[in-house]
Amino acid sequence: MEPILFASDLDNTLLFSIAHRQEGDRCVEWLDGKEQGFLTPDAVSLLETVHQLTRLIPVTTRSVAQYLRIRFPEPVTPAYAVAANGAVLLHHGQPDAAWEAETQALLTPWLPELERMEAAIPQRLAGRRLRRVDGAYLFLSCPDPEDAAYCRSCLTDTTLSVETTGRKLYLFPPPVNKGAAVARLRRRFSPSGVIGAGDSAIDVPMLRECDWAIAPHDVLVEGMDRDRVAVWDGQGRFPDYVLQQAAAFARAGQ
Repeated sequence: MEPILFASDLDNTLLFSIAHRQEGDRCVEWLDGKEQGFLTPDAVSLLETVHQLTRLIPVTTRSVAQYLRIRFPEPVTPAYAVAANGAVLLHHGQPDAAWEAETQALLTPWLPELERMEAAIPQRLAGRRLRRVDGAYLFLSCPDPEDAAYCRSCLTDTTLSVETTGRKLYLFPPPVNKGAAVARLRRRFSPSGVIGAGDSAIDVPMLRECDWAIAPHDVLVEGMDRDRVAVWDGQGRFPDYVLQQAAAFARAGQ
């Protein structure tokens, strides 16, 4: 039995964009030479504590290329990360072959529907940028959240799971999600428990699969055991709260 595993979303959970940057924040991601993603000053030291108490595995919807842009502080660089909403397990930046084979078996029945929607969306929703991410799901970039909601209302004829986050819209094959990824991580590492943290509806399957859950809103952890849930009260900064609570849950679970 291994130590507790900490499965955490990245964007707006541990990391945040330049739009939310404050003085003293540390840049850990660059895109075309421009600063892109940040950690709070306290998050840097808190990550060291969490790293000592748990096996931290980021579980992100980011593509592999987007994840690899991140440069965590050297002492706490995760050895493993799950990218593409559960489709890819990275070990020191390289895809795990066994995980990839299992993902392909899960995806195969859904490839015709992915291909159908990949062809249909540009005709229905012209002017938006559509791409398939690491072969696993479709991503549609919309001008604003209102347009993303409109686009979602136009995609009711698919068996793919349709989710929106801000101006972003995703179409996921149902078997490949963050909750399924956590279940696969349990089988891989046999941890003594799993802590989960996330901030959006895409993270809900992951939070429900975990033994302890950290979220910014009650709705994301509705129905879960309140003794094993931590919901941010809006004070301070959410990444700091996530790491403080992860450390507290890890100590309690030892």
